[in-house]
Amino acid sequence: MWIKSIKNMPYTILAILLDRFVRNMHASLHAKSPEFDTERIGPGGSIILLTLDELGEVSMNALTQALMRDKSQMTRAVGPLERKGMLQRSQSEHDARVTIISLTEKGQGMVKTLQSVIAETADDVLSPLSTSDKDAFRSLLERALAKT
Repeated sequence: MWIKSIKNMPYTILAILLDRFVRNMHASLHAKSPEFDTERIGPGGSIILLTLDELGEVSMNALTQALMRDKSQMTRAVGPLERKGMLQRSQSEHDARVTIISLTEKGQGMVKTLQSVIAETADDVLSPLSTSDKDAFRSLLERALAKT
């Protein structure tokens, strides 16, 4: 088995398992997307909306940095979400050169849908675990992500 071949590299195994977990989540979300992605925002749009929900009203530059994209990619990605009424752009009150991005009410509704579907999907992927194992996993993830 592949794990035996790298047993002396425990963090490599962890990285591989985390990658597999994320890919399982992604595949499950993709399979469910026709049910919930009626606006056809796709994975990229979903990530932008979820990030805006986390950050709140934010400059385009800050959003670009948070998602580790370049400015032209973000401009192209934000446009369709704005046209679909999921977010809005406005000028900063303090600096006219700065564009502020924020969720609309429709975007906030989509975020709630996305969060619900992600929670269901995670529950499916983690179904082999007991409730206490899931609680421990959540606690470990919270600790690991606390510094980000």
